[in-house]
Amino acid sequence: MMSIQELDNTPEARRAYDRLVDLSPAGSMYCRTWWLDAVAPSQYTIFTLQQGENLQAAWPLVTQDINGRRCIGMPPLTQKLGVLLTPSTAKYAEKLSQEHTILEGFIRRLPADTAIEQHLHESLTNWLPFYWNGFQQTTRYTYLIPDLKNLDSVWKLMRTAARTGVRNASKRGVRVREARDVAEVFGMYAMTMKRQGMPVLQSLEQVERLDEACAKNAGRLALIAEDAQGRVHAAAYMVYDARCAFYLLGGADPDLRNSGAQTILLWEAITFASRTSETFDFEGSMIQGVEAALRDLGGIQTPYSRIWRERSRRQSSNLRRLSGRVLRKLARLADPVE
Repeated sequence: MMSIQELDNTPEARRAYDRLVDLSPAGSMYCRTWWLDAVAPSQYTIFTLQQGENLQAAWPLVTQDINGRRCIGMPPLTQKLGVLLTPSTAKYAEKLSQEHTILEGFIRRLPADTAIEQHLHESLTNWLPFYWNGFQQTTRYTYLIPDLKNLDSVWKLMRTAARTGVRNASKRGVRVREARDVAEVFGMYAMTMKRQGMPVLQSLEQVERLDEACAKNAGRLALIAEDAQGRVHAAAYMVYDARCAFYLLGGADPDLRNSGAQTILLWEAITFASRTSETFDFEGSMIQGVEAALRDLGGIQTPYSRIWRERSRRQSSNLRRLSGRVLRKLARLADPVE
């Protein structure tokens, strides 16, 4: 019988969970205990499935209060979470059956009165058990450079316009330097969002807390592109480990958008990541103009699922039964038996 438990908050248990993150195809920095501590302190629970002495699966869940309602959602600065499964060598049909069983078990542990939204890792394509349990789904896209080993090959995969942008930015005297601190990048990011009429979803305090955690546990890089006059054209912030580098935050001055600064900035980030990581994730955008820029840089369009449920099927069936009883009572009152 499958036994799903909450992870104990002990150093040994946390290490065992982080080892599962290393093993799972869906594992990433976003799932690690230190990342969750930074972006959702005291707000997360990790459900685990243990087989023998080893963890077979886990699901980190972050609880939030939004407009006075308790919900399970995505923490700030975190693109994907979802269920972590160990690799399976079973036949495809058996592997799928195992996934169904594990996912159904986790879903049953969800609180029935809590809305939930999750962005699943691109490696988890089987969302059928969620569908069977009343979830809805939509496909989102990120852009990945899956292999950073050969930087010449990455350069050739970029569109001609992007390569020209890098060369032109250099000719115009745009230079890339490391930011003095992450606040310098955040200022450009916040300014860009406000100019576009979009909300700034993160606070500087949140970004600084994550920056400190990345410096201690993985790596991060804050870059500024500026000209000879010291004008800042663009900024970018990347976090990375051996598996993947993520372009987390960025912004540009719209008055200087034709300088090629954003392109040369991201090329410098990719070049740096080729020395530290296997993959580069642009955290691709569904915004049309942003998507075009990431596509030009050679990223491969990669789908992943956003799933959500307002309330559980059990709640819905209870409401239907209640509604049925009320309607039957109303019918009896309207047509009393003599």
